[in-house]
Amino acid sequence: MPAEARIGLEHEDGVTVLLIDHPPRNLLTRSMVRDLAARIRVLEEDDAVRALVVSGAGGTHFCGGLDMAEWSALSARGAQEEISRGQDTLLALERITKPTIASVVGMCRGAGAELALACDIRIASETAVFSHPEVDVGWMPSHGGTARLARIVGRSHAFEILVSGKTLKGLDALRLGIVNHLTPPDQALGLAKDLARIFASKPRAAVRAIKRTLVEGDEKPYRNRFLLESQHAVQLLGGEEYKAALSRARETK
Repeated sequence: MPAEARIGLEHEDGVTVLLIDHPPRNLLTRSMVRDLAARIRVLEEDDAVRALVVSGAGGTHFCGGLDMAEWSALSARGAQEEISRGQDTLLALERITKPTIASVVGMCRGAGAELALACDIRIASETAVFSHPEVDVGWMPSHGGTARLARIVGRSHAFEILVSGKTLKGLDALRLGIVNHLTPPDQALGLAKDLARIFASKPRAAVRAIKRTLVEGDEKPYRNRFLLESQHAVQLLGGEEYKAALSRARETK
C-alpha cells in the first residue's frame, strides 16, 4: 500500500487512535478498507486497547468518501464485492466491544460519513461538514448509511438528507443528534481522547456488556431487549471486577 494511502494507528494509555491517512481529502481506497477490516480484528483481540478514536490524519478533513477513480473501473460484480466488504468492515467497527468515538473535522462525506455513523459517538469541530452527496451522481449510500442514519435521526430526516444531498454544518448535525458534542476548531480530537480515556478507565467487562446489549438490542424486538439486558447483567455479577468492587465497598463500611 502506498505510504500516502494507509490506515495509521497511534496508541496511548489504553486508547488507540485509528487514522484515515490519504491526503489531501483522506479518501478511502479499496486497499484501505481491507486494511481497516484487518486492524479492527486485531484491535478487538488486543486487551491493551480499551477504547478507540477514529480520526482523519492531518487535522484538516475526516474522510472525503470513497476513491471514485477506483470505483469507476469496477464491473457490477466487482462493485458488489467491494460494497459487501465495506458493509462487513463497518459492521465490525460498529460491533467491536470497545467504545468507539469519531473525531470529525472538515469534510465528512459519503462513505466517510458512513464510517462516522458506525462509531458509538461522534465529536465534531465547528469546521465539520457532513454530507451524503451520492444522489447527485445517480447513486446512494452503500456501506450501511441508510440504516444507521435513519436509526439516529428518524426516517423522515434521513430521507431529506439523503435525497436532497444537502450539506450539514456541525451545528445542524448536533441538533439532529448525529453529533454528540460540538467543539471549537482544533479541539475535537482532544475531547475525543479525553472521553476515550474515561471509557478506558471503566471496568472492561461492564463496558463490553453495555455495548453488546445496546448494539445487539437494535436487532431485537423491544421486549426481547429486556431479556438481553438481564442476561448480561447477571453474567457481570459473577465477574472479578464486580466482586472486587463489592469487597472494597464492605471495607469502607
